[in-house]
Amino acid sequence: MEQTFEGILSSLLDGYEKSESKDIDALLKEKNEELGLTEEGKTLIKKASEYIDKFSEKTESLEAAREEGISMKRWLTEDLEKGMKDLSDQEKADIFEGLTIKRDEQLNQNAKEER
Repeated sequence: MEQTFEGILSSLLDGYEKSESKDIDALLKEKNEELGLTEEGKTLIKKASEYIDKFSEKTESLEAAREEGISMKRWLTEDLEKGMKDLSDQEKADIFEGLTIKRDEQLNQNAKEER
C-alpha cells in the first residue's frame, strides 16, 4: 500500500467501517504493523477521529434541537453555557474577546473584498 496520508487514512477508515467493536485504539494497534505508523502518526489520526466524533455529536444535537423547534442561536448559546460553566469570568471574557476580534477581522476582510 502507498504510504501517503490518504492511503493510511483510507485503510484506517475501511478497517473502522468493517470493525464490529468500533474501537479506534484496537484498530490502530492492529493496523500499526501493516501500515508502519509512527507514534506521532497514530496520535494525529486518533485526534482527528476524536474531532470528527465531536463534530458528529454536535451535528446530531443541533438536528435534535431543530426538531424540537429550538433556534440555532438558542442551541449555540445553551451549548456554550454548558461548555464554559467551569470557567472563570476572566476566562469567559478572554474567549469572547478573541471571538469578537476574529469576527471583526472577518467583517473587515469581507468589506475589502466587496470593494
